[in-house]
Amino acid sequence: MRIKLPKRGNRKGLNGRILVIGGSDRYFGSPALVAMAAMRSGADLAYILAPEFVAPTIASYSPNLIVWSYPGKKLSKLARKVVAELHDRVDVLVIGNGLTKEKEVLAEIKKIIETWEKPIIIDADAIGVKAKPKSKNAFYTPHAVEFKRLTGSPPSPNLEKRKKQVFAAAKKLNATIILKGEVDVVSDGRRIATNTTGNVGMTCGGTGDSLAGVLAAFVARGIGPIEAASLSAYVNGLAGDIALKEIGAYSLVATDVIEKIPAALRKLK
Repeated sequence: MRIKLPKRGNRKGLNGRILVIGGSDRYFGSPALVAMAAMRSGADLAYILAPEFVAPTIASYSPNLIVWSYPGKKLSKLARKVVAELHDRVDVLVIGNGLTKEKEVLAEIKKIIETWEKPIIIDADAIGVKAKPKSKNAFYTPHAVEFKRLTGSPPSPNLEKRKKQVFAAAKKLNATIILKGEVDVVSDGRRIATNTTGNVGMTCGGTGDSLAGVLAAFVARGIGPIEAASLSAYVNGLAGDIALKEIGAYSLVATDVIEKIPAALRKLK
């Protein structure tokens, strides 16, 4: 498949507008990594909605980020009015990155998942929240521990069995799942794909955030669910492989992966 390049005459926003709901007084960087990965993957605009306690710090990471806030140090009902306003401004939501698993936070995550109508990527702390997405285009991006939280069972060490688990979970949830691992397994409950890009250096914190950002950009550009999920796993892993060759496994950090996303995209030609 091919990713459509921006056309002459396109205006700002036509190539994808993403929103990340994340951040807390414990985790500042996670939502910024998602947003920066999305922009490196072609999204025109990246909004971040974070508590006012952390929003100024997140905004300081890059002038490319559009950071909105609500009162407090963690996600609460005080964010609802802003979420409703941002809904019409963006194409896809990523939720969970850096939010924490505090009881009040999880309750608010559930509320957002069950009312958000556009495509939604449920990641990190939002995975395992017992909620039925209102969106008809929902994605989950778990690693092994989060997959158990999502489904009740750990992924099998056997690849063929693991593929069947992901397929069954995607079908049950009526969603697209990317199970991250040495071999990524992707399914929408009808089809299955696997991906082998990526390396041991990507155990560093934040590479899952970059995957969510790449996926958000591809979904915002109108790529179909299974194709967007498969391609994002491939591109994120390939960016990590390119970074590994230059930096080495013991020095790799998530921002290195994000900076190599353009190089990975060029290889898709």
